[in-house]
Amino acid sequence: MMVVAVKNNNQTNRKMTLMNTLTPSVNGPSDPQVAKLGDRINAAARKAGIDTALFQVALAYPGTELEDEMIALLVRFAKKASGIVTPVRAQNSGLVPSGWQVTKDDPEGDINLANLDYSSGPVQAGETYISGDTMLARKGNAYGSLGFAAAKLKQQEEGKEIFPVESRGKHYFIMPRTVLLDGGRGRRVAYFYWDGRRWVLYFRYLHRNFRGSDRFVRSSELPSVA
Repeated sequence: MMVVAVKNNNQTNRKMTLMNTLTPSVNGPSDPQVAKLGDRINAAARKAGIDTALFQVALAYPGTELEDEMIALLVRFAKKASGIVTPVRAQNSGLVPSGWQVTKDDPEGDINLANLDYSSGPVQAGETYISGDTMLARKGNAYGSLGFAAAKLKQQEEGKEIFPVESRGKHYFIMPRTVLLDGGRGRRVAYFYWDGRRWVLYFRYLHRNFRGSDRFVRSSELPSVA
């Protein structure tokens, strides 16, 4: 009887393994989603004049590079649609002035642009101003790489408000995660100011004072850490 029971258990285990193998993952795309993507690829191919032969050549490419790049593209657009950006390094932001050097760059990970807080600054109660080095020491988990600045500028180009309307002409938003050396070897950080029409990116010397009108940008989901 025990032998029969073991045999039955083995058969059951094999059946369960086979069922698990054949059952699609609940985390994968659904059939309608895959079909929708296929429709968009077909429409794009017809618009671009890509024929069956070219498709076959691409599909025959060895390895998984084709699949990897397709998934990377899907992830990029999913993040974009969700308001999530991943700041690039300063050298890839297009914002480093000619002849300047990047001495420190700490780009953020994924940032949800819908969950940002603009209320904190480096100057504390009772202080009129602080030095640039004190500002950097107090940045904590503030955002503000040049890559983040580039993402904010792109938002503005798309017609979006990138800082609170009430901050226009009142606050300056510091980008403390990237430190640069200009042609005269002066240390600078980028910041945004309102010029009367739009938010403009400029670079401030770190040897100058920072005041109460200066602000950091932080996640509204995380506590402010100095």
